[in-house]
Amino acid sequence: MLKELEEFIQNNQDDIIVTGGITDEKINDLEESLGLEFRKEIREYLHQYGIIIGYGVEILGCGKNGESSLVKETERFRKLGLSDEYIVIRNSDEWIYCFNNNDGIISRWDRTEKTHLIKSNNFERYILDEMVDAKDEWD
Repeated sequence: MLKELEEFIQNNQDDIIVTGGITDEKINDLEESLGLEFRKEIREYLHQYGIIIGYGVEILGCGKNGESSLVKETERFRKLGLSDEYIVIRNSDEWIYCFNNNDGIISRWDRTEKTHLIKSNNFERYILDEMVDAKDEWD
């Protein structure tokens, strides 16, 4: 993963929770649940981190107990019209942040209008930017 993200987590370990990565077998189960094969970025994130929580931001994933907020939220919003190629990576109530499993672009989904606004073209950079921005507002 992104070296800067790892450094940020290490430098802020008192304020950031990382649940810890999950196995390839569990990742395969999550893929099966959603009916798709994750891109490399999502697989690496789940394998290395599981879930990241800090400064009021939660990047969805799967905890060591096998419960997957990523699958739960993706299934929930698919029922409300989210297309199958999207994976929900963050729910901030007002906005749903999604990873496009076809091209790796992160977008903000408006559940009323059913439209996407591009937020980032790099998953790792998106996580770091969200955490840094949240920390700046937290302090």
